[in-house]
Amino acid sequence: MPFLFFLFCLICCAACGDDDYCYPSVVQEYLTVFTASDGRLHTVVTDGGQTLPVADDRTGTHVKPDTAYRIVSNYELIPASGDEEAVRLYAVLNAIAPVPEPPDSFEDGVETEEADVLSWWLGYGYLNVVVTVRQQGKHLFHFVEDEVTTDAGGSRSVRLTLYHAVESEVQDYTKRGYLSVPLQQYFTEGVRNLDVTLCVHTASGVKTLELKQIGKTWKEGVF
Repeated sequence: MPFLFFLFCLICCAACGDDDYCYPSVVQEYLTVFTASDGRLHTVVTDGGQTLPVADDRTGTHVKPDTAYRIVSNYELIPASGDEEAVRLYAVLNAIAPVPEPPDSFEDGVETEEADVLSWWLGYGYLNVVVTVRQQGKHLFHFVEDEVTTDAGGSRSVRLTLYHAVESEVQDYTKRGYLSVPLQQYFTEGVRNLDVTLCVHTASGVKTLELKQIGKTWKEGVF
């Protein structure tokens, strides 16, 4: 079955300099965004599980209609009707969020070039990971599904590896990649909780990211 590689992305967000005015209400977070029939960004789900309408998209993004995307966004909450809230989007970047594939899906083999882990945490149905790299050129990321096991009690364990290929060995300034591993597909019928391990090859060796006893509610504190 064919699969897609996902290009390394660098988010372009305004930073606060000496001559800038910083708006403290603007945050940068992972979101799941749903598009309307015209391809505009219509609704977002935060990693806290809150569903909010997009009242103002300053990016003017138009993509495939009636589709869900994983993004990183600079946004703020603004008043909507009554006591409800909506979001105003200032910057939008597609996060790298392919569904993990088994090793034999990678025709040229699994590549594991170095990438350092800056931070990681459980999102709403996703494992979010921010990595840094220094090589110039194109970076290709994916998630390799090494093993999935399920016991009689409904506990499932998933072992993953970060696929990372790069076209250049020339060192450059540090760039960030925003990754988000989908986990919803592992909660099939009868699965009560999930243990996830993601192995990342770094400059100092293999770093293992582990989330234990993830429940279907995706609430904070369940692992």
